[in-house]
Amino acid sequence: MTVNVDKFVQEHQDKIITLVNNSLNRAGDIVAKKVQSGEVGATIQDVLPVMLYEILLTNTVATLRLVADMLNESAEEMN
Repeated sequence: MTVNVDKFVQEHQDKIITLVNNSLNRAGDIVAKKVQSGEVGATIQDVLPVMLYEILLTNTVATLRLVADMLNESAEEMN
């Protein structure tokens, strides 16, 4: 099975942008709550590791979802 990644990205560009923006917003919200609750300090040294972790986690889930959609669409096109 071959997958045309360029075509998929072009056709789903808005969805990809939305997923990236949502993951950044989610990470920011989580970090803000942790700072407000006192779990982490408000310094860049305290916030950055948590922010990076949350961004990586959310982007990984979004990427896996996009890959699944891409493979499903490719399989449907072959049938």
